[in-house]
Amino acid sequence: MKQTKEQRWTRRKPLETEVVLHFASLGAVRAKTRDISYGGMRLMVKPLMLSPNSRVKVTLVMRQAAEVIHRTIDALVIYMNQHGCGLRFDHLDRRTFIFLQAMMRLEPAAAVV
Repeated sequence: MKQTKEQRWTRRKPLETEVVLHFASLGAVRAKTRDISYGGMRLMVKPLMLSPNSRVKVTLVMRQAAEVIHRTIDALVIYMNQHGCGLRFDHLDRRTFIFLQAMMRLEPAAAVV
C-alpha cells in the first residue's frame, strides 16, 4: 500500500457549509465543504471534476451577530478523487487568517452562503 506524505500543518475541523468557487473558465460554482483548516479545505464537488494544480478563488460566508462577512481566498486544487477535492489556500493575509479562526470556532448553522 502506497503511503502519501501528510501535507497539512494544522488540524482540520469538520464543517459542512456551502462555498462559491470562482473559475476563469466556468464562472461561479457552488460546492459544499467537508472540513476546513488554516491551510485549506476539502470539498464535495460532484459532478464537477477539477484538475489538480488549477487555481481557483473560493468565497466563504460567515454570519457573526447581525453581520454577514464574505472572504475570498486564492487556492490551488491539490487533488481530485471520487469523494471530492482538496484545496490549499495561498497567501493568507492577517484579516483572512482571523476570518478562518472565527470560522473554525463556529457552529455549523452560522456558516452560510
